[in-house]
Amino acid sequence: MSVAGNIRRGLAVALAVVLAMTVASQAGAGTSSAAPRRPNIIFFLVDDMSAELLQYMDAVRGLAHDGTTFTDYYVSNSLCCPSRASMFTGQFPHNTGVATNTGADGGGYRAFAPHEGRTYAVALDRAGYRTGYLGKYINEYPVDDDYHVPVGWDEWHVAAGGGYSEFKYQLTRYIKEETAGDKPIDPSGGTYLVDELGQRAVDFIERSRRHAPGEPFFLQVSPFAPHARIGAKPGDKEPRFPPARRDRPKNQFPAGEFPHGDCGGPDCATIDVAALPAFDEDTADKPSWVRRAPLGPNLVKELRKDFRDRIRMVQSVDDMVERVLATLTEAERRATYVVFTSDNGFHLGQHRLVRGKSTAYDHDVRVPLLVKRPAAGRRGDLVSGDLAQNVDLFATFLDMAGVTAENRDGRSLLPLIQGRKVQDWRQAALIEHVKPDPAAPGEPDPDAEEPQPGNPGPPSYAAVRTTGELYVEYEGDPRPEYYDTVRDPGQESNDPDHARTADLSRVLDRLKGCGQPGAEDCWTASRLG
Repeated sequence: MSVAGNIRRGLAVALAVVLAMTVASQAGAGTSSAAPRRPNIIFFLVDDMSAELLQYMDAVRGLAHDGTTFTDYYVSNSLCCPSRASMFTGQFPHNTGVATNTGADGGGYRAFAPHEGRTYAVALDRAGYRTGYLGKYINEYPVDDDYHVPVGWDEWHVAAGGGYSEFKYQLTRYIKEETAGDKPIDPSGGTYLVDELGQRAVDFIERSRRHAPGEPFFLQVSPFAPHARIGAKPGDKEPRFPPARRDRPKNQFPAGEFPHGDCGGPDCATIDVAALPAFDEDTADKPSWVRRAPLGPNLVKELRKDFRDRIRMVQSVDDMVERVLATLTEAERRATYVVFTSDNGFHLGQHRLVRGKSTAYDHDVRVPLLVKRPAAGRRGDLVSGDLAQNVDLFATFLDMAGVTAENRDGRSLLPLIQGRKVQDWRQAALIEHVKPDPAAPGEPDPDAEEPQPGNPGPPSYAAVRTTGELYVEYEGDPRPEYYDTVRDPGQESNDPDHARTADLSRVLDRLKGCGQPGAEDCWTASRLG
């Protein structure tokens, strides 16, 4: 990290410590020493964070200390709205019916709204948890003067599409105990949205001590970062990926820390060309929708800037996590789970795909999942290589809270988080994608694949990911994709005639219809046998 970055980090730590001391003193001696009877849960869900950004986030990586890191965690769908619907409900997109981001295309908030009565928030609220949601919710959720607060949430601080800019947003301020008869909306006031969410997270914890002393809370903080702002074009004054003002100095994360190819010049001497495998790789062996010409130098220059801005952008997320954790009292740290993940990944030039997230390749569907255990629990840094998915989070949160949950498509990760062996765990992860309709009316889809001549993005597909393989079937294409991800972790060498494809095709047939009437349940379908 640069000298400026270290200075900024030091100031952030100092501020967080002072803030924590202030909040703890305000909470009172009795509250600060009394842990809740059941554990608190803090869930950080970021937007479009690819795995390689984790190395630049000290506070988030620190969750691995006395925590559990999942190395094989996959989302069920690499678009924001379907992925979040899977988290909230514990079901795959083909069972939620939320397959795209927009209502005009059969997805978005309109498709998700019927599920609001069966999310983990409802179950936790009934179990006595004080619940709060902050940030981005579901695509096309309307923020207006009569906004809807879904059942199960005691606090509701949600921004709509303006949140992608990080500056020009409106944020709801519903607090059940204080604003139940009103629904205020606050303008941005020029505050960077991630910073505002961090402050509101701190306020939520303080209010929970005051309004529900001794009772547990569930807090979900979902910043838009590091998602791109909507409508960005090359040459814009504002970055495509807008960092906080404090993270914009040009000496922050210089070209020498950018892991994309050889850019030439003295600033590029320390570039790690292997950091992002498959960048600008020859795509001749790929399906027709992937094949394209090499990336030109001007485009590579743009992508280099984008990557640096994404690194800068996640610094505010890291600061937010650090600030919220510093707010917890010692007693609360002894009884709080902290979960961090992203709704999907993102690609920048891998396989010559410019910007987007909708493929079955690991850079889009394999994202970080870190869980810090309560300080009073098992000590030690654990790593799990078991296949985990976002459909598991529903059952996991309820299991943490001691709430019995109905079996849906996923299972609780809590035994793995605690380092226990689980017999008959899943052997195959399902990934789904329905190609959005580019002609659908309404606002542009913020997650649309960046178009290129002759390559409008992937068709609809279903895929299976095992611990060592990726198998994909595309609608309208008789030839699948197959990768041995042990020998080829970047998915650069497609082998559609591999002997394993027949077996994996049978597994995929079971998975893509699992949970439907007359079909087997999704957990049983996830076995390779």
